[in-house]
Amino acid sequence: LFLLARCNDVPIIDGFQKDMWANDLKECRNYRESKGAKLLIDQKNNILGISQNELMQLLGKPDRQQLAKRNQKFFYYQLNCQNSQELSIRFNAVGHAKEMMLITK
Repeated sequence: LFLLARCNDVPIIDGFQKDMWANDLKECRNYRESKGAKLLIDQKNNILGISQNELMQLLGKPDRQQLAKRNQKFFYYQLNCQNSQELSIRFNAVGHAKEMMLITK
């Protein structure tokens, strides 16, 4: 009997600086809004289809989550210290990223 297991691979986003993303809201350097989100959107093909755990390995815990119809889930990442813009990532019922968009409040 063979068991197949898939390791959680962190997607590679060229030019993305994980440490700057993680510390940006503490330091208010505007990395998330000015550069990080653009890199993620421009390379969304590297993100769409990954699991929630893989995304959290890349971006950390979302600032908020929302459960929607049909077991879909949304992760929201605040992009600036004013909380006027968010990155939204929608996951399907099996937990794979299916859509990314920027939301201006």
